[in-house]
Amino acid sequence: MRKALFGPFVAAASSVVISLLCFYLLHSNATIAALFLLLGVLVAGTYATRAEAIVASIASTLCLDYLFIPPIWRISISDPQGWLVLAIFLTVSLIATNLSARLRRQRDQLAVRQSESEKLHALNRAILLSDGGAQDVQRILVNKCIELFSLEEAALFECASGEVYRSNQNGVINEADLRKAATYGSIETAGRMTSIPITLGNKIYGGFAFVGEPLSMGLVQGLGNTIALGLAQAQTQHAANRAEAVRRSEELKSVMIDALAHELKTPLTAIEAAADMLHSGRVSAEQRADLIDIVQQETERLRRLMGEAIHLARIEAKRFKLELQPAAADTLISRAIASLGQRTASHPIRVEIEGNMPTALADPELIAELIKQLLDNALKYSPAGKPIVISAEEDNGLVTIAVRDEGQGLTELEQSRIFDKFYRGRRDHAGVQGTGMGLSIAREIAEAHGGTVLVESQLGHGSRFTVTLPAAPALVESSTPQ
Repeated sequence: MRKALFGPFVAAASSVVISLLCFYLLHSNATIAALFLLLGVLVAGTYATRAEAIVASIASTLCLDYLFIPPIWRISISDPQGWLVLAIFLTVSLIATNLSARLRRQRDQLAVRQSESEKLHALNRAILLSDGGAQDVQRILVNKCIELFSLEEAALFECASGEVYRSNQNGVINEADLRKAATYGSIETAGRMTSIPITLGNKIYGGFAFVGEPLSMGLVQGLGNTIALGLAQAQTQHAANRAEAVRRSEELKSVMIDALAHELKTPLTAIEAAADMLHSGRVSAEQRADLIDIVQQETERLRRLMGEAIHLARIEAKRFKLELQPAAADTLISRAIASLGQRTASHPIRVEIEGNMPTALADPELIAELIKQLLDNALKYSPAGKPIVISAEEDNGLVTIAVRDEGQGLTELEQSRIFDKFYRGRRDHAGVQGTGMGLSIAREIAEAHGGTVLVESQLGHGSRFTVTLPAAPALVESSTPQ
């Protein structure tokens, strides 16, 4: 009550103060006083409420009569022209008050619309800056609406996926309300909850509901259109990504088949030649043993090529499942060396493992395959007789395994592309066998474990490939007091 009376009281007091200043300080006549009072009424109409401006108009009229229109010091008028002056002054004051209030209302409306437009622009900008994934856009829409419009809760239903995204999993918004808004296409308000359809043209994208202070109808409609544009953009981008993924998959299959076909020719030719000679029966016992060794070696090579292709295909299709367990670095390294068999005979291999090494949290089979690919790469690109060093150490709570060779090294361009699928360096066409799949497999396995694989190289001084893996959580041993 006091707050309600305070504004009108200040408005009336301001008119009295202006009148007293004109009477005692300026000694002005009725015309000058009327202009000052009218100025006060205009200021009240600009910055005060409409009721306060009306009070200021009436108070100014009474003060003008009391102090400036004869008889002075009385609320009465002896001359009929005085009534005319007061009537004109009051009419002008009320008209000015009404115009000021209307201008102020329009100013406030423009400020509100500008604020709403800025919020919708911020929402649209957040959508444009997203990576284009449908789920990412849905999360942005819900979270940004909560942030920009100070909502208590928000939920979005998308017809294409049938999913509901919520800001609060235990909120009051029901999925039925969202589906109803999407089905009937009408804006409904129930208490503090508002549900709106998400449509663009004749296509329905879903429904959106929020709990909070009611928003203007224009803002609600703009919000629905912005959300619809965001979902349309996300669905379009998703379709484009799927088409690109299909195209890249077909391209990958084509490249893989070409690479395998090229690499399979050499072992198949060798096996065929050895089989023909064995079948002829015109070979000595020593030659027979050599030919059988050739068949075995080339068969192993074929098995390795097919294994790499299968590994890469499973990784590409995300069809492999990690069986994580604590794995010791020395065990993983020994397993990788053993899998290469006689291929390691041409190089001395030195293993350096730091004492008190923590175990890695890894899939032993896949990590052994990773180390095998790095070791196989070192064997291919190191001159015969040059040592290869495999080391393992702890680095800030992580397990680091490195393979270092003394080959010719890599250029900066080769280092940036060495882990790309089917990439082969500048010397790969000079008799070095391979498909370019091994290091790509190594990188995919490392990243699947949450780790990394990097290369450091210098021309003429060899290369060092480093794998970093998360360490297994330490087991706490407990003892029961006797």
